[in-house]
Amino acid sequence: MNDVLDKTYRALRFFTDKIVGYFAAIVMFGATALALIEILRRYALGVTFQWGQDAVTYFICGSIALFFAVTQARRSHLAMSAVLDLLKARGMARMVLFIRAFVSVCSLLFYTAFAAWGWTNVERTYATGRMTQSLEIIMWPFQFMLQLGFGLMALVTLFQLYQDIQAILGRKVFPWAETEEGLEI
Repeated sequence: MNDVLDKTYRALRFFTDKIVGYFAAIVMFGATALALIEILRRYALGVTFQWGQDAVTYFICGSIALFFAVTQARRSHLAMSAVLDLLKARGMARMVLFIRAFVSVCSLLFYTAFAAWGWTNVERTYATGRMTQSLEIIMWPFQFMLQLGFGLMALVTLFQLYQDIQAILGRKVFPWAETEEGLEI
């Protein structure tokens, strides 16, 4: 059972880290390049694309939403670890494991609810053909990226919850996966 879960989590991590992460980076890079081009066009030529601001805004928001899953998988999300560090320093490592599992449960519930309830919004936006403010860019791909980001975060958090529960039971699973903040600077 653990082998199947390990292989599945490795595949999910490969998908989030290598495919989603790089795709989000490329989208962010493209949106930044478009923003710079728009600045040059505005101040050098006095013209802009009517859809330029919408494209930059929505592509940046979409790429950030997709990258949420990558930061969640690395446990690099915004965290206030001062209390956990204090508990750990006072020898309450087991309490830290329970708190981490509780946070994983809360996160899983939030991400799952957001992802599940948001799909109807994506479907409605697709069906109605809703456009951005410039009326030149369709909206549903950006909402899809947001929903995909939250759905992937929910999947990753499910595996992290399993990892946290196993740690409480004294078992180590996914030894290659981060259990602490995995921020690489």
